[in-house]
Amino acid sequence: MGWRPIHLSKTGLACLGALVMGGAVMVSTAQADELPPVFRTLAPIAVPSGAIAQEPSLATDGNSLVMSWMETGNLATKVRVARHRDGAWSKPATVAIGKDLFVNWADFPTVTAFGESGLAVHWLRKVGRSSFDYNVEIALSADGGETWSAPVIPHSDRSQAQHGFVAMSAAPDGMLDVLWLDGRAYGRVGLNPTPDAMQLRATRIAPDGSPGRDAVVDVQTCSCCQTSAARLDDGALVVAYRDRTDAEIRDISVVRQSAGLWADPVNVHADGWEISGCPVNGPAITALGQRVAVAWFTAAEDIPAVNLSFSTDGAATFDTPLRIDTGEPLGRVDAALLADGSALVTWLEWDGGDELLQLCRAVPGQGCIARQTVARNGTAGSMNFPRMAVVGAEVFLAWTQPMPDDTSSIGLWAGMLREPVLQWER
Repeated sequence: MGWRPIHLSKTGLACLGALVMGGAVMVSTAQADELPPVFRTLAPIAVPSGAIAQEPSLATDGNSLVMSWMETGNLATKVRVARHRDGAWSKPATVAIGKDLFVNWADFPTVTAFGESGLAVHWLRKVGRSSFDYNVEIALSADGGETWSAPVIPHSDRSQAQHGFVAMSAAPDGMLDVLWLDGRAYGRVGLNPTPDAMQLRATRIAPDGSPGRDAVVDVQTCSCCQTSAARLDDGALVVAYRDRTDAEIRDISVVRQSAGLWADPVNVHADGWEISGCPVNGPAITALGQRVAVAWFTAAEDIPAVNLSFSTDGAATFDTPLRIDTGEPLGRVDAALLADGSALVTWLEWDGGDELLQLCRAVPGQGCIARQTVARNGTAGSMNFPRMAVVGAEVFLAWTQPMPDDTSSIGLWAGMLREPVLQWER
């Protein structure tokens, strides 16, 4: 069992024409050049990474930005973390190092704020002969990244199988909720409810690092698309992921955990994307109060699109999707919900032979009210999966920046929104 990315290039997909996906999706009537920019100011931020670095992940504790990334050199790979506050970086901490770390453009380490002053970082370590046999490892810091615990493996399964595409979320009770895609069912017919299928599984990790018993959330999911988690104001957890049916329909589902119980998954929208391989293109979910927004990529009917859907009832139901891309998207989305009910969404899009990092500020029922190109990449490499975080009035965007010599560095920019964020009317 393994996976390879399916690259949905501009030449391998149908022409988009007038940007129409069908009767079930609302399309903004405003053209890209009619929309104002998202940011009033936008400027690069120096990063504390080494010369060869890639796959940044961003998080915030509400007051500062935290970034994790991978560095390669001397035949080993490092997972590093640093905090940015008041215009300066802390000294980077090396959380993991080894020649056996799994280094991948799509399944990469992430960081999240945890507890009052803690952080949690996950990474992947190879455990078998196959390139896609690896375990999840997580380390915790109770002092803002100064010191780190020994790594813990959240999943009880220790077979040589894929365990990855992790989502982490800090709970109000001080626990850390962890979800991942789990390949324990592959090749073990008769021992699992749905053999030869990737599962979505979850557990909770205590502040002392001890994991709970892991449980299955969905017995059949897409095998290599990112998962995403967000927290509602009542403490409930909502998780978005690419689902999979026996008929190979791979649309986006959201599942909710409340009071320790998992509800049945809810389909965000019936795109009907039938694809026999994994597109390596997961959704992004973001929440404030009981408001939720989910952004995702689809290529149903061979028409690539980035969609956004809002929910006002804690992800129980979702509005008609809004199409927000401008023509030839690759997907690879991220999203952040703002206090006025608008959402920021990032994605990658083709422009001729170049790759663009696009940003849209969207509102329910209307779609994009502002749009901006943040970065352009004309090299042979890719920006992979750009990440976003909102810290106070600043929006941070990070991505892998491919270099002409086939190495990579990290691009990080900070912007101030052109229009202020106001509190929504409840």
